[in-house]
Amino acid sequence: MKTTFTGALRAVIPLLALSFAWNVSSALAADAPVAVVNGVSISSGLIDRVVQANVAQGQKDTPELRAALKQEFIARELMSQESQKRGLDKLPSTQDALLGLRQNLLIDLLMNDEFTKNPVTDAELKAEYERQVKVLKAAGDMQQFQIFSIVVATEVEAKSVQAALKSGQTFEALAKSKSLDPSKDKGGELGWFLPDQMTPAISNVVVNLAAGAVSAAPIQVGNYWHVVKLAAKRAYQVPGFDESKNLLQSAVVQGRRTALLKKLSDAATVK
Repeated sequence: MKTTFTGALRAVIPLLALSFAWNVSSALAADAPVAVVNGVSISSGLIDRVVQANVAQGQKDTPELRAALKQEFIARELMSQESQKRGLDKLPSTQDALLGLRQNLLIDLLMNDEFTKNPVTDAELKAEYERQVKVLKAAGDMQQFQIFSIVVATEVEAKSVQAALKSGQTFEALAKSKSLDPSKDKGGELGWFLPDQMTPAISNVVVNLAAGAVSAAPIQVGNYWHVVKLAAKRAYQVPGFDESKNLLQSAVVQGRRTALLKKLSDAATVK
C-alpha cells in the first residue's frame, strides 16, 4: 500500500500545479464527482487520468490506489481552500509563481506537441553528428586527459593526502579511504576530459602535468580541496555515432527549440 501511495503522489504533484493554476477541479466538474469538498467537486475523470499515468509507469489500477488518490485530492482541496480563505492566492508573489507554473506547463505541452508531430529522425541526428565532427576537426589537434582526484573538505586534509602520497601510499588506496567524491569507489578515476570540460582551476594545472604526476599543491574548487593526478593523455578520439546519440538528441531538440522561438519572435509584435 505504501509503495502504491507514493507512486500516486508522484503523479498527483504535476496535476496539482495544473489544478492550482487553472482550477481544474471546477473545470472538470462535469465529470461525476468522487467527492465534494465544501461545494467543490473532485471529478472521477481527474482520478482516472492520474490512475492512467500510474499504470503507464507500471503500477496496477487497484481500489487501494483509487482510495489513496481520493483522500489525497480531498486533503489538497481542503488545504487549498484554507490558503484562499487567508488570501494567500492574491499575494503578488503567488501570482508570479502561478504565472511561471502556467508558462512552464504550456511550454512543455508545446514542445511535446512539436516532437509528437515531427519526431527527431536518424537523418537529423547524423547531420548533427557530422556537423560536430567537422567543428572538432577544424579545431586542430586536441588532447584528452585521464584524471584521478581525491576530494577532501579542508586544505589541511589535502596536504595530509599529499604527504601520504610522498611516503609511498598509492593514489587509488588514498582515494578509497579519504575522498568525499563518488569516484572513490574507482580509486578516484573521473574519466577522460578535454581541457574545456574541466573546471579552470583544475584544467590550468592538469595541462602542465606529465603523465603519472600529481598536482604539486591542493586545488580549491568551491568549498572543497582536490589532489589531482594525471594518469595519461592522448589525442582526442571522436566518439562514434551510436554512443553519441543521447547528446545528439539533446542538441537537435535544442536547435529545434531555438528555431521555433526565432519563428515566433519574427512573427510577433514586441514593444
